[in-house]
Amino acid sequence: MTPGHGGPTTAVATLSGAAFGAAAVVLGAGVVAADWPEGWAAVVCALVLTAVGVTVRAAGGRTAPAPSPASDSGAGLGKTTGTASGTAARGRSPLVAAVVAWAVAAVAMLAGGIWAATSGGDEDERNGGGTAKGGPTASAKPTASASLDGRPAVAWTVPAVGQKYDTGVGSWALGSTVAQGRIDGLFAYDAADGSVRWSVPAPTREALCGITPDTEEGIGLVAHGRHDKPCATLLAVRTSDGKVMWQRKLGGKGLVEDALAVGGTTAVTAEDGAVRARSTESGEQRWQRKAPKGCEPLALDADATRTLLVEQCGKGARLLALDTRTGAQRWTRDLPVESPSTASVVSVSPVVVAVDEADARGTHAFLGFDDKGTATVSVPLSGSEGVLSAAGEVGDGRTVRPLVLDGLLITFAEHESMVPDRVVAYSLKDGRKAWVHDDDGQTMALAAEPDGRVAYLGYDASVTLLDPATGKTATVLEPDPAKLPAISVEPELLAVPGGHVVLNRINMRAEPAAYALR
Repeated sequence: MTPGHGGPTTAVATLSGAAFGAAAVVLGAGVVAADWPEGWAAVVCALVLTAVGVTVRAAGGRTAPAPSPASDSGAGLGKTTGTASGTAARGRSPLVAAVVAWAVAAVAMLAGGIWAATSGGDEDERNGGGTAKGGPTASAKPTASASLDGRPAVAWTVPAVGQKYDTGVGSWALGSTVAQGRIDGLFAYDAADGSVRWSVPAPTREALCGITPDTEEGIGLVAHGRHDKPCATLLAVRTSDGKVMWQRKLGGKGLVEDALAVGGTTAVTAEDGAVRARSTESGEQRWQRKAPKGCEPLALDADATRTLLVEQCGKGARLLALDTRTGAQRWTRDLPVESPSTASVVSVSPVVVAVDEADARGTHAFLGFDDKGTATVSVPLSGSEGVLSAAGEVGDGRTVRPLVLDGLLITFAEHESMVPDRVVAYSLKDGRKAWVHDDDGQTMALAAEPDGRVAYLGYDASVTLLDPATGKTATVLEPDPAKLPAISVEPELLAVPGGHVVLNRINMRAEPAAYALR
């Protein structure tokens, strides 16, 4: 081989071999091991380095200096041919070795890549098992090692309803039926297949504008009204078949927003400057309480024996407990408020309300009281755990109805982002944090399971079940994301026999009105 041909060939072979070798080493060390090479990564890197060395050796053999004419002057034709053949043989041998070395390295790299992609959990294994041994902590998102009750499928969907930004008013979990308050009426779906069991459509040009938080004795209330008019038509609906038990037209300013409830066989509403109670069966008025001069209702809720009412009176506010059956006042307590406020009743028994006043230095908290109205606890709406979520327009957090379970107030918190990413529980005895559960993404909706566990919907449509006493993960349900309907903002999550139903309250991008995971 002459210098004119050997130089470039040697350079190309050497440079390309070195470049490919360096890239392979980086790939093996960085991608496969993500650290100093170990296991498969170490084997791959060793083979790549060997291949690089053989390639360089082969290139060096091919470009060895050719014999000078002077040294071959006395040689015959046969000897000269023999020398050339020997040189060629010596050149082919290193090249064959290089090809073999690169082939072995390539196979090892492929096998290592497949192993790394399918084995999973390397990080936990390198760190001594992570949560696989001890289970996830109260503040950690569960990993694949957490209990997994299968991979639920989307059992059914209900198409989107209305125009963009149309908003529903709420829902009821009715065992094997789910009732959704949509803009076009109240619709009850069979939880098993999504078929409409019954419906109470809103009249033409009217939209649903109110719904009770739950039902009692098989009856719930809804309300509807016209565009830019008061929410002024009240209906009592029997949940077994959708029969409208009675209907009333409300006067004046109509219904106070979200101020309607059922307690036992009594329907209670705040409307047109008064609190009125009616029979859920007949609609007959049982009692009424006119708002004192200068006062107006902010929020109410009721059970069979107690009705809680929050009133704004001038710059102050107060909480009243009334007898649901008679309207008699049991007790009243001034709230620590000195400016206009928003409020919601979180729980009737035990007594928990959320208050958020206009004064930035005022009261922004969940407040707890005993059965005689004595203040027991205060949990700030914003603190070390983040900005807490409350119902309606209360506070700066996202809208969610907190849970009150076994002496705990449980809600979402915006901790490390502008959206809720944490579930937090506070004791209703002393207001101290009981536990925290962090999520890697966004927590979307909160619900109580029939067995007492706490369920929340994640941004990826996973449903995580938590132990209510500790906040530790009990189960993670992860549907196939490729077959998952879209989730809107402020969805609702309801537990049903054998699964869960997700309700999209706000139509943002034509998301399904509802779908079921089973």
